Amino acid sequence: MVRRRMGFDEAARHFEVYCRAKGLAESTRWTYELALGRLRAYLSQERRPPRLPSRQDLRALIGAMLQEGLSKGTIRVRMRSARVFCNFLVSEGVLEASPMDGVAIPKVPMTHPEILSAGEVTRLLHATRKGTWYGIRNHAMIATFCDTGLRLSELIGLDAQDVDLHALSIRVRNGKGSKERRVYMGRTLARALRRWMDRHPFCVGADACFCTRNGRRLDKRNVARIIERASQRAGFRDRRVYPHLLRHTFATHFIKNGGDPFSLQRLLGHADIKTTMIYVNLAGVDLGEAHAKASPVDRLSSP
Repeated sequence: MVRRRMGFDEAARHFEVYCRAKGLAESTRWTYELALGRLRAYLSQERRPPRLPSRQDLRALIGAMLQEGLSKGTIRVRMRSARVFCNFLVSEGVLEASPMDGVAIPKVPMTHPEILSAGEVTRLLHATRKGTWYGIRNHAMIATFCDTGLRLSELIGLDAQDVDLHALSIRVRNGKGSKERRVYMGRTLARALRRWMDRHPFCVGADACFCTRNGRRLDKRNVARIIERASQRAGFRDRRVYPHLLRHTFATHFIKNGGDPFSLQRLLGHADIKTTMIYVNLAGVDLGEAHAKASPVDRLSSP
């Protein structure tokens, strides 16, 4: 199976260089690093320095992780990372075939993401102090999450010049996988962003759309804390509200309000429509009602 003689450590270094050259997100590279670190530790039990994994090694690793009590979700993420690593080695001519071929990864039961109701979204937006500089910023930021479905990393990466209030659109330049896309907003969000942008110039020299008083770009911890405090003021005492929950909320209400999954896929930046279809199920779309509205033959028939 091995074409070029190469140990695990050398192969892992080549893989790291490849991931950086490909421009993968830091979080993705970190996920791969953790998975390969766990794989290396397991292989080192048998041989040092560790060799490249065999199919038997990978199956045994899954068994070992199950015995440790790791969740199937965690195991699935680690083994999918191992699959990417093995496929890379095949493409580089290090391996003739991937040892992950034929290795069954534990399946994770489908779970539906939690969302906020329309009334809860209204409460959250009203909870921001609109009269202060911080309140106007926070209101616009939370409204952006709820009306566009941006990821946290995408929102904090926005520059002021990415927001086009005339076209009611936002250019997302730092999407997942370094892909660029354009998302759109309603007029209510546009008014909130206009109000914020009118005060944004006070952040002298700030390129970031959402920034601190001294012009520094907000980080993930800042944003999470702002949303948490707004949710507490809104009365969510026993419920955690976080950025990705607002993304789920946007997607579900988009479908409930008549949006189609293919448009939603493009707005969310999903590579696979299967991921988007989760929100169709969550929204409880009545297929009979949808067909009645869009029946091709009914529309062709004369009244």
